[in-house]
Amino acid sequence: MRFVATERPPAVSPLPATRRDPPQWLLISLGILLLGALATLFWAPGGTAIDRLRFLVSGICAQLPTHSFYPGGIQLPLCARNTGIYLSFSLTIIALVVRGYGRSARLPERWVACVLLISIGAMAFDGFNSLFLDLGLPHLYQPQNLLRLATGLLAGTAMATFLAPVTNGVIWRRLDVRAAYSSLWPFIWMLPVLLIAFGAVASQWSALLYPIAVLSAGGVVLVLTLINLTFVLVFSGSARRFDRLLQVAPIFALAMGLAVIELISLSYAKFFLG
Repeated sequence: MRFVATERPPAVSPLPATRRDPPQWLLISLGILLLGALATLFWAPGGTAIDRLRFLVSGICAQLPTHSFYPGGIQLPLCARNTGIYLSFSLTIIALVVRGYGRSARLPERWVACVLLISIGAMAFDGFNSLFLDLGLPHLYQPQNLLRLATGLLAGTAMATFLAPVTNGVIWRRLDVRAAYSSLWPFIWMLPVLLIAFGAVASQWSALLYPIAVLSAGGVVLVLTLINLTFVLVFSGSARRFDRLLQVAPIFALAMGLAVIELISLSYAKFFLG
């Protein structure tokens, strides 16, 4: 009797079990809480919304008056560099969603990643040059807020390009393996958006005070939320168990709540220790 060798089919890892949709009452409650928080931010007595945003992010930004922009004569919540970083982070996440890559779980191609890392390096270089001036040490050139803003905008886009795929890879059960940045063209596509953002901040037009303040301060909250979300899902054993946005909503709300608590704690620590 002759035995014919047959190849075994390759082993395929089963997809993780999906999460159930959260109950409707929970989603409604989260929506009410979010609307209540936004109403408190903008209309509660005692200080303006800009004052509250400025306090919220004060723990992660020095907020030096000489390093800031003043739309309509009012200082933005973040300094020029941080305004650029977190404003472009928010805009890049929005752009990814608009382009249909909101769930992309693939990091940029290697050489594209190198270009993005160079943009982060440029921001770091400009930051150290400014720091050396503040410390009275030799420096290469006179720092300017416009340069701080420009390098921050480029670095924020790079940060979003790296962080979004990592978070998506932890959230979704079925991964979108398309690379949002498989070439430099999508990055070049973002340049007009960044140029408009640069002009909007540099113009210091009073009508743009709240849009810039909300998008930049919101970018800070969004960065911490995505980081918290990643850690919560990994350490709770809930990674890659979601198919729909509604399923993620409760844990996303928890991660955002933690982000706000972390920022407020840092702000109070700076207030009492500074």
